[in-house]
Amino acid sequence: MSDPAPWSVDVPERLREEFAQQLAPGERRAVHDLLALLAADPRMGAVEPVPLSVELRRALTAPATDTGQRVSILYRVHADRRTVEIIYILTGP
Repeated sequence: MSDPAPWSVDVPERLREEFAQQLAPGERRAVHDLLALLAADPRMGAVEPVPLSVELRRALTAPATDTGQRVSILYRVHADRRTVEIIYILTGP
């Protein structure tokens, strides 16, 4: 049996500027790596998602190579559409 297609990750336009301007290069890389894990399967324990409510989950990136900061990503899983909807990203202590 072949692996199912990856999930689609939807990053809203309002967060793209934050990715580009607010995150350090290492933090952007850490977010990219975490989004790749979410695209593989957001329900699996690989990213150890923390359910915050029935719909909202939180996952942490690995520490950024340049700042050491971890980035939290808040997201929703839409299983019927195989989509991960990024809600917000949080950086800092």
